[in-house]
Amino acid sequence: MLIGNVIRDNQMFYQSQGYSMQPWDSFDYQLLDHIRCIKKAGRGDNSTFNDCIIMADTETSKKRKIEYRLKNGKRVIEAYDNHVVAFTVSIRAYGLNIVTLFGHRPSELVSCLTKIQNVLPGKKTTIYFHNLSYDYTFLRKFFYKEWGFPESALNVKSHDPIYIRFSNGIELRDSLILFQRSLDKVAKDFNVEHQKALGKWDYDKLRHQSDDFTPDELEYIEHDTLAGVEALDAFRLALNKRIYAIPYTATGIPREQTKLRAEKNKGRDTFKKQAPTYEQYLKLLWLYHGGYTHANRHFIAIVLRGLIECFDFKSSYPFVLLSEKYPMHKFGQHKNVPLSYIVRNSENYAWMFKLVMINPRLKNDDIPMPALQKSKCVKTVNADSDNGRILAAAYVEIYLNEIDAALILEQYDMDAHLCIEVERAKKDYLPRWFTDYIFELFMQKEDLSGKDPILYALKKSEINSCYGMCVQRYIRPTIDEDYETGDYSKREITPEEERKEFEHYVEKAKTVLPYQWGVWCTSYAMRNLFDLGKAASDNYSKERIWVYSDTDSIYMINPNHKAIEKYNKRCMQKLKDNGYGPYKSGDRVVWLGVAEHAGKKDEYSEFVTVGAKRYCGRKLSDGELHITVAGVPKTGVKAMRDITDFRKGLIFPGEVTGKKMHTYRYVDEIYIDEFGNETGDSVDLSPCDYLLDETETYDWEELLSMHEWYPVREITEEWLDV
Repeated sequence: MLIGNVIRDNQMFYQSQGYSMQPWDSFDYQLLDHIRCIKKAGRGDNSTFNDCIIMADTETSKKRKIEYRLKNGKRVIEAYDNHVVAFTVSIRAYGLNIVTLFGHRPSELVSCLTKIQNVLPGKKTTIYFHNLSYDYTFLRKFFYKEWGFPESALNVKSHDPIYIRFSNGIELRDSLILFQRSLDKVAKDFNVEHQKALGKWDYDKLRHQSDDFTPDELEYIEHDTLAGVEALDAFRLALNKRIYAIPYTATGIPREQTKLRAEKNKGRDTFKKQAPTYEQYLKLLWLYHGGYTHANRHFIAIVLRGLIECFDFKSSYPFVLLSEKYPMHKFGQHKNVPLSYIVRNSENYAWMFKLVMINPRLKNDDIPMPALQKSKCVKTVNADSDNGRILAAAYVEIYLNEIDAALILEQYDMDAHLCIEVERAKKDYLPRWFTDYIFELFMQKEDLSGKDPILYALKKSEINSCYGMCVQRYIRPTIDEDYETGDYSKREITPEEERKEFEHYVEKAKTVLPYQWGVWCTSYAMRNLFDLGKAASDNYSKERIWVYSDTDSIYMINPNHKAIEKYNKRCMQKLKDNGYGPYKSGDRVVWLGVAEHAGKKDEYSEFVTVGAKRYCGRKLSDGELHITVAGVPKTGVKAMRDITDFRKGLIFPGEVTGKKMHTYRYVDEIYIDEFGNETGDSVDLSPCDYLLDETETYDWEELLSMHEWYPVREITEEWLDV
């Protein structure tokens, strides 16, 4: 009751004050001592956290106009130091926006945050930035000057901190890592009061810290952080979380739920019964291959006209987690056996092994999607590949499981082979506590579709994270930042230290998901892609053309719709076999795993691809061209006049796509430039051109005569699959 009174009194106090936007040095910081502090739940931690949501943001400027020069016929942009020209700090508590503070200089931002921390009653304060890595680069030297070096930080890769903690109790976090989308998208998804004021800040204008802000510019910088704190508050309320318990990343929510459900259902015991050894884990890393993305090599750079149809799997990975059987016991050593033996005995047993092949080659030139991935091979000799997929080779070594092995056996001939390091484990469905959770998320997501954008976004993120949790690395690289130079480096560890880190992770009570579940998940999903593609193309016929694949979708000319219907019925039956069904609401019936086709939205009158993650099509739904090019925003289509422009040599100008090149600039010490701007380290963002290339293509007959093949007589009998 007392806590309720405190909250109510404080809420009434801030309502009476009203929200305002003020210069950072004119605000009465003592108003913040009405914000309560809360103690973290649980024993052994006496930390107090300030119960408010704070987001900070900066705007920056170049010191001079972009200058181009030519080098080897290509445009090169000179990179220079940049500087901060504006900052805002928004504070929200008790469901109310309290204040937005603003200023010009980076040292002022640090002083502003220091004042906030000194007045707030609790010891620890979280400050969010949306894309922390960018703002932190500009501010790092100013933080260090006033607060000292961080006492701890977590970096998943260079220039990508999850959090940064200072000894004064301030922790910097990244809301971009949490939400996994732009602030504009976050504000729209959460339907917050203050949306980003797009178009009211000219990013090409050269600015100085002495400049005054226009009303439009003030609105722009204000809405950035207001949208952020409002979205974070909506997110926190939807999760029913305290400020200190908001997860760092998108996977934090399902990770917590998985742990709780595992505790109630002896999930830790299940894990211990099948936990891999260190040596097995290293094999599994080789075996894991992710999604399958590929383009039909026979149609590279050829504009196809007619009706091209796309079919998408409905939640491909969640479906196979529910519908398939996985290794559910420890892997044990098995004698070496032929590949065909493993495939024949794959229904009840999971296998992992190294496959050694002599002269593997595709059985015929009509196979449009080769399954053998060169980058996952332990060793190859004279391998010829199509965009990373092996067409033929003199020698190959690769780790496989029984699912991928069936594809290899179906697609490739070989003079001889040997399966070595063979291990086997019994299969079964994944534990009910885990699959029921996935199915609940699916049902909740579908029920929220079109109703509550906040909860829908959360459930979509949760269900997609269930697979991601399964393939979390047991041994993750530690990236350290050199606070003096700004350099990042991977911390080197010895094999003995790596083994200890593996054992520590396996022994942790919260480790409940075996890595092999994620490995088999991607294998099953790839197999489903091939099952559908093969069936819909009538076994790769010339009348039905499988043009392109992208993990959970296929693009086809004249697909066999009856075969697709048959495939979908098989998916439904697989779910039923494990006790799961569809989502039903009125006339709406939604099944996991089925291949969906959204009419004209998934149909093209023209289509061209130059390789994986590089395609362009004219949709029937709007008659417009749409592109998918890895590293190029969708707006890059404006660089094209017609679909025939989508070919090798096409340049997507940075001015069109908005794509930026990041150049990190580190200085020895903070300095004042000729215009009076405080300047520290910076990131120079310059328009970045993208040159479209295409995959290499081969003449099949020439390919088979390119090498001197090893004669069969050199292979001993025990290698032969007889």
